[in-house]
Amino acid sequence: MLTKLKRLTSWHNYIWLAKQVDRHKGPLLLVILLHVLVSLSGVAVAAVSKLLIDAFMAHDKSLTAWLIALFALLLIAQTFANPYLTYRTGKLRETMSHGIQLRFMERYYRTDWKALNNYPNGDIQTRLVSDVGSVVDGWTNTVPTIIAMIFQLIAAFGTLWYFDPTLAIYAFLLGPVSILFSWLIGRKLKRMQLQVQASESNYRSYLTESVRHILIIKTFENQRRNLDQVQSLQQQKLFWVLKRNLFNALVNTVITLGYRAGFFIAFIIGASRLARGTVSFGTFTAFLQLVAYVQGPMEGLSRTLPMIISSLASAERLREMEQLPNEDDRRQVEHSPSQTTAPIASVDFDRVSYGYDPNQPVLRNISFTIQSGEIISIVGTSGEGKTTLLRLLLALITPQEGQSYIRTTAGEALPIGADTRAYFSYVPQGNTLFSGTIRDNLIMGYPSATDDELREAARSACALDFIEKLPLGFETVIGENGIGLSEGQAQRIAIARALLRPAPILLLDEATSALDLDTEMEVLKRIKQLSPHRTCIAITHRLSVIDICDQVYRIREQRLLKLTQQE
Repeated sequence: MLTKLKRLTSWHNYIWLAKQVDRHKGPLLLVILLHVLVSLSGVAVAAVSKLLIDAFMAHDKSLTAWLIALFALLLIAQTFANPYLTYRTGKLRETMSHGIQLRFMERYYRTDWKALNNYPNGDIQTRLVSDVGSVVDGWTNTVPTIIAMIFQLIAAFGTLWYFDPTLAIYAFLLGPVSILFSWLIGRKLKRMQLQVQASESNYRSYLTESVRHILIIKTFENQRRNLDQVQSLQQQKLFWVLKRNLFNALVNTVITLGYRAGFFIAFIIGASRLARGTVSFGTFTAFLQLVAYVQGPMEGLSRTLPMIISSLASAERLREMEQLPNEDDRRQVEHSPSQTTAPIASVDFDRVSYGYDPNQPVLRNISFTIQSGEIISIVGTSGEGKTTLLRLLLALITPQEGQSYIRTTAGEALPIGADTRAYFSYVPQGNTLFSGTIRDNLIMGYPSATDDELREAARSACALDFIEKLPLGFETVIGENGIGLSEGQAQRIAIARALLRPAPILLLDEATSALDLDTEMEVLKRIKQLSPHRTCIAITHRLSVIDICDQVYRIREQRLLKLTQQE
């Protein structure tokens, strides 16, 4: 179902992860520095506590007073440093997350439309939220923690070595073996993490569809079957989560046993040396603290494996999205909706063929010319390729054979592509309104529209009368998919939105299906009377609108046939 990522080495994932932090190096370095200082302060507290106990035992009042002050200062510094570190980490996490999500949304908008159709909405959301969150957490938490633990390990081992080399060696015992063991099982853990993310995507996709199609679920009394499917996806997700967590728990148990054994040996040897008087009480007290700062980082480094693997798996899934093909936008800039396009002379298709499956064409050898200002109707049964034809005009898909272009009055032939969408305004099938005010929906294709332009577009779509009767008029808030309006009202607002956009070609895909015949005829008449004239291509099942059209075409057996008035 999903496009597979090219098999690259993990090194490419590390390079990709490094690029994500380019814009946040300063804040990240500050967070790392704070992590290091907080970790080193623990080692400093252990060292000062050793000196303080020895000073007490030696009855050195002057040194004791200085060490008490230093000890208190370190504890106060730790008290204030930790909240500040939490604040800076949270700020970095949010800004970095927002930046990556914004870049991926921009990339998403430029991705080939057909390629995106291979990914369910829930899967896209999982990548934008969960996978981005995993990558960001790797940078803002895992990386600073690893660096801080390395500094802490070096400082604690060096301090302990200074006090007693033998105890330092025992404290270090078994640590490297545990780290090596944890990394050896990394590949298996990565496969599990990818399965967890895939099951999360499937689960979220189904929930998204269930919420969106609640009307169908209710009217077909499909609640129980839907809940059973939700439960099945939950069980699938739970299986992989528990399997990963159990694996982590077993690995952590082995690692922990190794460290506990090392601590046990070091503690017994240190206690026996204290009993023999070969180490001071202060040294042994410092040892009990420092051994945690030696073994803790090594244990922590072993335990960071799941977080690192999670970040790498998420990086792989996000890179998969980046490898999807861009649509053919030669200028690679967004065309301003208000920018005036060159006057058109015609829209031309020359022997165009297309099929979603190359072996099963939907349209074959299509040729036509639509002159500027004409109203064209395309009729035919469902599934014959009418919507596919509009998608070709909008460059959502590209011809597998033949050419399509827009001719300007200056004689220029513009190949139809992403950069010619400024010439089109579109009313798709179904309810395509967004939550927000009616004004917000109308100005989507023309943000700088004036109130007069807004009213004129609504009037042309036969929507002005009912809008003005609403309590807040154009400022009336509607829900997602036009909740609060009838289907016919929502459809007329969608038509008004398309008419407001200053584009010379209007595409209507069953845009009047929810309107009665009289209203449909009135809308088409007003479109025909627009000044300047719009070229209009309308898909409809109603043959009664033929009289108002300049040309009528029928799609039959992958061919485009021109009908006469008698037909």
